[in-house]
Amino acid sequence: MTLFEILSVWILITTILAIVVGPIAAVIVTRWGDNQRDARRRKTEVLSTLMRTRPMRLSYEHVGALNLIQLEFYGIEPIQTAYSSYRAHLNQEYPKEEGPQHTFNEERGDRFIELLHQIAKHLGYGFDKRDLEKLSYGPQGWENDENTIRMLRAMSMDLLMGKQSLNVVMRTPPPPSDMFPPPPAV
Repeated sequence: MTLFEILSVWILITTILAIVVGPIAAVIVTRWGDNQRDARRRKTEVLSTLMRTRPMRLSYEHVGALNLIQLEFYGIEPIQTAYSSYRAHLNQEYPKEEGPQHTFNEERGDRFIELLHQIAKHLGYGFDKRDLEKLSYGPQGWENDENTIRMLRAMSMDLLMGKQSLNVVMRTPPPPSDMFPPPPAV
């Protein structure tokens, strides 16, 4: 075989490989890019939900986002460590005395802010920890409403369980008032 024949065969084989492998490689690269973007989007959604619900840590959205951290940030050691520390604190019993309650709440808040900070840092956000803690807003009315709902729920359960009774008081209705004004004087 001459050099020209060898080069011709080589070019033919290379062309066939390019025709077959090129589109397959393009699909693989595109799918890989799509998977990377989708993973980042899901991670950003977790961070967004946690940021949005910072003042409402008992909300279903907040708890749902916390439960996704283990999956979405799998293998990212600083986030997994902060999450484990926060989750361990969440599972501790709340102290009965007021002094330890304040320390307990501060510790819980610090661990949550550390978790937020680690997630934000991983996603390329340079938030300051103090800003994460101080620059959130939750109206006092929301907290009041939640406390009222909890109180009503507890009272209803006590009533239904027979721990509390419902007092019924008979009252005499007020005398009927005249619906119409008196006729004009003539």
